[in-house]
Amino acid sequence: MFFCEVMRMYPPSTRTNRKTMQSVTVNGYRIPDGVEVTVPIYAMHYDPELWPEPEKFYPERFSAVNKEKRNPYSYMPFGHGPRNCIGMRLANLETKMTMVRILQHFRLKPTPDMKIPIELDNTSGGILRPKNPVYVLIEPR
Repeated sequence: MFFCEVMRMYPPSTRTNRKTMQSVTVNGYRIPDGVEVTVPIYAMHYDPELWPEPEKFYPERFSAVNKEKRNPYSYMPFGHGPRNCIGMRLANLETKMTMVRILQHFRLKPTPDMKIPIELDNTSGGILRPKNPVYVLIEPR
């Protein structure tokens, strides 16, 4: 739940693009074939209609009960469906294993130079990253 909430708030990509293969009508709007459609992942993950209090860090959003109530396409840090990111499972596994190893052996603390809250830069081609350097003190446990 913790990891999913982090990925909701800070998805690796802020958007994904798809090209229509045939004309389709969605909610009364006709989209002709050959049109590139952008799915705004970051904006969708902060939509208050989909996520109450979206700025709040609330891992319980991803409990089994809450997941059942939600449209699966409202959460897509790696895309969704047959065209989702091929490396999603590997990225999730590597991130979780790395975090476990780090947190077993070290304490992470912000330094006085670190700006909190972290400002995000969304101008680098759809990749979400911090606007300024993130300074962290690493102490052995």
